[in-house]
Amino acid sequence: MDERITIDVERLRDALVNETGPAAFAGSPWAIVDVAALEDASPLDLIREAERRRWDLRRFAVG
Repeated sequence: MDERITIDVERLRDALVNETGPAAFAGSPWAIVDVAALEDASPLDLIREAERRRWDLRRFAVG
């Protein structure tokens, strides 16, 4: 089944950064790099990262 949804990319970006951010504040250099990469990531890269984390993208559906 080909289910298509429109994703609020900024909401997705914020959620990814918020999940990754605490490790950055704990001093993990990799997490700092991850947060910076997420802030500059393309919409497609954000979707891929969310899928890698096994997130349900319907959480970020518009409407």
